[in-house]
Amino acid sequence: MAHDGDIFVEAARLTREGTPFVLATVISAKGSTPRNAGAKMLWRPDADVAGTIGGGQFEMLVADSARRVFDARSTRMEHYILGAEAEQCCGGAMDVFLEYCGARQDLYIFGAGHVAYELVDVLRGSPLAITIVDDRTDWNSAERFASPTRSIMDWDEGVHQARQRPERTLVCVMTCSHDTDLQLLERLLAPAGAPRYAGSIPAFVGLIGSRSKRVCLFGKLISSGIDEEVVQRVQCPIGVGDTGKEPRMVAVSMAAGLLLEAKKLDVPAAASPVTRPVGMVARSSAQVG
Repeated sequence: MAHDGDIFVEAARLTREGTPFVLATVISAKGSTPRNAGAKMLWRPDADVAGTIGGGQFEMLVADSARRVFDARSTRMEHYILGAEAEQCCGGAMDVFLEYCGARQDLYIFGAGHVAYELVDVLRGSPLAITIVDDRTDWNSAERFASPTRSIMDWDEGVHQARQRPERTLVCVMTCSHDTDLQLLERLLAPAGAPRYAGSIPAFVGLIGSRSKRVCLFGKLISSGIDEEVVQRVQCPIGVGDTGKEPRMVAVSMAAGLLLEAKKLDVPAAASPVTRPVGMVARSSAQVG
């Protein structure tokens, strides 16, 4: 069983891997209780818990609440009163805060131009892990895109990485060349098992540009042999609507659209119900978010 300090290590590992989980923390403990304030437990479906906040029927009930928080992608404060009916004779009371920690999606931005620069700035602090792909060293530099934004200087390597975890990857194609855009889309939309391209098509692929650009490039993609249904799933233009032509305003619309798409990818699979243990008769909860 992990010690409380190990919970943070495990949480960091799961976050890097993109695995969602619920972190349960004892906020207060009054009277005779199995753990004190600060005790933590990390819960995720179909896996053993890490850490403990008390064990027994109490912990089973917290796990039940954690499943509901996981399904709703929310946070919740729960108040538990321990008593004889709960088959725990402690007689104390505990407040537990449960927090859903969702997987970070990967966003690959092909093209390091003015809109890309603004887009990265608008998305700063979002749950998206951003990678800029561009072979121009003066544009795709640490000075323009500071950590934690990653940079890849090779188009093919960017395509390769973007196809490795397709279920959690979003891609924006927005280079300075329509020809480069077309070549990248041909590679990104190659079917799984294609000889030259490992991996699969990312869950979201967007192309910056006008509706006339969409017609032109989509026609070329279909003519090249890519399935029309696959091509039509590419979003062009990217975003939630016309917010202006300035790079910053274009980035605002794009960022809103990308965050909505990312939220779709973060929907967990349906969870099977957990049998609630008998006996915990006094409990209140407050929805936080």
